[in-house]
Amino acid sequence: MGRTLRLIHYWLTAFTLFTVAMVAVTGVLLSVKKEFDALQPPTAEGTSPGLPATRLDRLLAAVTAEPGRSALRWQDVDRIDVRPGDGIAKLILNDRTEYQVDLHSLEVLQTGYRTSDFVETLHDFSVLGDWGKYLLSLPTGIALLVLWGTGAYMFVKPMLVKRRKRRAKALAGSS
Repeated sequence: MGRTLRLIHYWLTAFTLFTVAMVAVTGVLLSVKKEFDALQPPTAEGTSPGLPATRLDRLLAAVTAEPGRSALRWQDVDRIDVRPGDGIAKLILNDRTEYQVDLHSLEVLQTGYRTSDFVETLHDFSVLGDWGKYLLSLPTGIALLVLWGTGAYMFVKPMLVKRRKRRAKALAGSS
């Protein structure tokens, strides 16, 4: 049993070397993304907190007024992140550019590239398409669980053997 588990552990380790390294490195980057402006632009402060009755087309109009963005359409917008507490809305475009717009004055406060979104696609392998998630991320997760189990067995087994030998020695010595 032990030999078979070591063999499984060995070959799954070889299979997961690259994918686990990618998940670990990108996971570390994602955990500190708010600490580094290069990964995710810092959140600006709006003129006042709260959510005014701003129509969404006015947010898009504020961004299209920026140089080089006059041809921007709703199809170019990936998502809008509204932060009433900060008084801003973040328009994140399909090209990962983020525009932070003041909800009250409709002024573009900050523009930046969201590297963290790209790092996230590397982390879950969706950069390769949906198949990347299912053919790399899912099997890696399953392999990690098997590695955890076989590694735990290989860690605990010597302790159990030593305990059994101590008991056997103690029983032999007391007879």
